Amino acid sequence: MDLIVADVGGTNTRVARARREADGWSLHEAQRYPSREHPDLASILEHWRHEYATVDTFAAAGLAVAGPVHQGRARVTNLDWPALEAATLGERLGMPVTLLNDFAAIGASLDALQPGDCETLQHATPDPAGLRLVAGAGTGLGTCLVGPPGRPAIYPGEGGHARFSPAGPEEAALGDFVTRELGYCTREHLLSGRGIARIGQFELDRQADPELAEALSARDPAAAIGELARAGHPAAENVIDRFVGLYAGQLADMALTALPTGGIYLAGGIAPRWVDAFRGPRFRCAFRNRPPMTHLLEQLPVALIMHPEPGLLGAAVCASRSATP
Repeated sequence: MDLIVADVGGTNTRVARARREADGWSLHEAQRYPSREHPDLASILEHWRHEYATVDTFAAAGLAVAGPVHQGRARVTNLDWPALEAATLGERLGMPVTLLNDFAAIGASLDALQPGDCETLQHATPDPAGLRLVAGAGTGLGTCLVGPPGRPAIYPGEGGHARFSPAGPEEAALGDFVTRELGYCTREHLLSGRGIARIGQFELDRQADPELAEALSARDPAAAIGELARAGHPAAENVIDRFVGLYAGQLADMALTALPTGGIYLAGGIAPRWVDAFRGPRFRCAFRNRPPMTHLLEQLPVALIMHPEPGLLGAAVCASRSATP
């Protein structure tokens, strides 16, 4: 079975052919398109199909979208495109189309991941009947709850737009810094690519640093700060350390709300690039620092998804349910 799958984000749209084999899913002819350089999703899909697809017939399409999806209709949160409608796209493509939230797609990918697709950040025994939590920072911050393994229940959320809750005076000062800029501070305002730049600016305002200032003026400040940190630059390392601590703390707040005893999974484009920082003690200490519930958080398994395209994988899983064999 061959499917068209796409992961539609505010920055990039990734398209591929998904094929289900006896031992799992494989992805082929994957291409990345700058989303803002195209007028809509259908034009991207048609270009990919004409230029890159190596088969003519597809059973269905699964399209993961960075935004809420309701009754087969969606808008990409950080992209000025017309609304997406599954029925209209299906008519244009000539196949059944499944629209789903991008983090619902990552949630759907969990049972299709292979053992080597995840990096363990906190060892604990998962409850086979427990909920699972997926969260990930990239262009924005996505969240999703997933039912136990073998059950396709997926509960997309918009937890990234909840207000940021600081843990201590340093984080409160950072939240005030963002509030002065934007009028309020959400989790996504800090846990995203633009959030890394805001953390960097916060550090720069406290202490001048020409190299950090240069990184902040780059086209992709988050990537530039990461490169600077890998070179051992103290101010850039402070930015990453603060980002990791913030990420862990907000993840702990989400975990205490849902109690995902089946496991917590980090996704998104940022954390896999900084896996060494997430393996370190800063993440675990900040994640557990929610007294009097420290003991409860210590019992939750936490993993970082290292599969390069979990959104495409999950889109394939969901689309396959509507495909004609």
